[in-house]
Amino acid sequence: MISEPTCVFCKIVAGVIPCQKVLETERALVFLDICPVNLGHVLIVPRSHHTHLAELDDADAAHVGSLLPKICRAVLSVTGASAINVVINNGRDAGQGVDHGHWHVIPRFPDDAVHWPWPHVAYPPEGPGPLRERISSALAGE
Repeated sequence: MISEPTCVFCKIVAGVIPCQKVLETERALVFLDICPVNLGHVLIVPRSHHTHLAELDDADAAHVGSLLPKICRAVLSVTGASAINVVINNGRDAGQGVDHGHWHVIPRFPDDAVHWPWPHVAYPPEGPGPLRERISSALAGE
């Protein structure tokens, strides 16, 4: 397991900093967010340090993916929320505050303070095709 000594989430995973654990597995730790958007907001943190999702190995990604439905069901059940957001802020420009990749599971209510949808942009005059082709080529090159 990779660990970064200055990373707050690595310190939480190691037990150096306490947290409100809701689930612990061999590959991940799930705990209440210390500054929740809504009560019941939890974080899923892979035990192995990685700054961005692109650095996460496939086994850890698959494990977190397998936890998401169970965690969502528990948060919905306990909070009585009508919906849930699963959010990954990947990089500072996306709002990532801790440089250790993690998932937010945020219960949502009809009258909460979070406002959606995000603004949207239009494709350039040539349409989405060129961008799709570049992304497909990048995936084929992995």
